[in-house]
Amino acid sequence: MQTTRKKPTVSTRAPETSSGQRITLKRLAEHLHLSRTTISLILNDVPEAARFPEETRNRVVESAKRLGYRPNYFARSLNRKPTCLIGVIAPDFGEGYEAALLSGFQRRLLNTGYTTLVSTHLWNPENLQKDVEALCDRGVEGLLLINSTPNESPGIPSVTICTDRSPIWSTRISIDNAYGINKAINHLVSLGHRDIAFVKGPNGGGDTEDRWSAVLATCKKLGIRVDPDLCVQLEKLEPAGTRHAEEGRMASETLLRAGKHFTALVVYNDISAIGAMTALREAGREVPAGVSVIGFDDIEFASIANPALTTVRQPLYEMGATAAEILLRKIVDDTSSRDVRFRPELIVRSSTCPPSRAGANGQGKLKSKYPC
Repeated sequence: MQTTRKKPTVSTRAPETSSGQRITLKRLAEHLHLSRTTISLILNDVPEAARFPEETRNRVVESAKRLGYRPNYFARSLNRKPTCLIGVIAPDFGEGYEAALLSGFQRRLLNTGYTTLVSTHLWNPENLQKDVEALCDRGVEGLLLINSTPNESPGIPSVTICTDRSPIWSTRISIDNAYGINKAINHLVSLGHRDIAFVKGPNGGGDTEDRWSAVLATCKKLGIRVDPDLCVQLEKLEPAGTRHAEEGRMASETLLRAGKHFTALVVYNDISAIGAMTALREAGREVPAGVSVIGFDDIEFASIANPALTTVRQPLYEMGATAAEILLRKIVDDTSSRDVRFRPELIVRSSTCPPSRAGANGQGKLKSKYPC
């Protein structure tokens, strides 16, 4: 006769040990020699918990009961009552990209009864794992992961945006980087640019390798040489998540110090492109007369930069709203949804123009502190 495992009864009072210390998930994990994610999956009794051996599941439940691990917010989850909470995790919200996504996400959740809990990990994998565990512990029913992909499934419905891979446990929302990069470089070439410099995205960036592959493929097709001396990579500065424009400024300064001639610059994202334009102006290189600059994203500041930035527009608001739509459906019926890819749009503004004859000959520039 088949028996059904009963869930432990839930205490309404935060339990403590004999020393007066409350039993935390971390302490329970250390006691059982299991990860906090594993324990959360089992105690939440989600479908994915079935992949653990029955012996392990029983050991977790009995240990939690015996040691008195019962936070009040977790009791609601054990009772299978909806919390109407959705977790949002991102590296940071400092450059406008994540904020625009979150805006679309939040507006779609209006009048649905759901509230978001937002956490940032500042590009630290350990912090990312802790954020996932903490939000799951608090009973979130789904996760939006922006540029953040844990190594294992959180065990609840999830949607990822701007990630370098598409895990089987999540629905991925992405942008057609190849299409956008192709439009950007073709625009510069149509203006007459041939000596083009590039600022590659940071290591770990969700779209870094995808966009760089598109750069190489597009340039090969157009017969444009990608000079290694005219390629630099963004480096994250400390404190993380607070100096995005400065990262672009430093990348531009590195290019200028190389001493190689270029008439156009393609930058991984808008906020770094704005920093790059500042460095170019300070070095005596006018934008766009001396160097045309093009970014990617079309964040709010792109249209009011000086000069207004030509860029590849991602429909960030729509991407965030779509993420909310999909996540709500996944929470309700727990079914998998297909990955969604958006097509970007080239937005031409004042930061690009044909190379001047003087610029093409490497003359006619203002006095510069760099040998370029």
